[in-house]
Amino acid sequence: MAAIGRVDPEDLRTLDLHCATGSLRRAADLLHLHHSSVARRIDQLGRSLGLELTEPTGLTRARLALTAWRLLDG
Repeated sequence: MAAIGRVDPEDLRTLDLHCATGSLRRAADLLHLHHSSVARRIDQLGRSLGLELTEPTGLTRARLALTAWRLLDG
């Protein structure tokens, strides 16, 4: 969870939209980016956070970490 606080705001928005939509293509549409750009960001974020963000378990863990971070930060 502490790692979430070190994520660049643009990457954090990408992660948040990917978690909310569960879809690289939908997140890309909302970010006005090509889906391959979002896929690259998600891959890099997953490596830095130690999560597999393309798997349901990794997405769930990321959602929980984002929620906890917001609750503690807010």
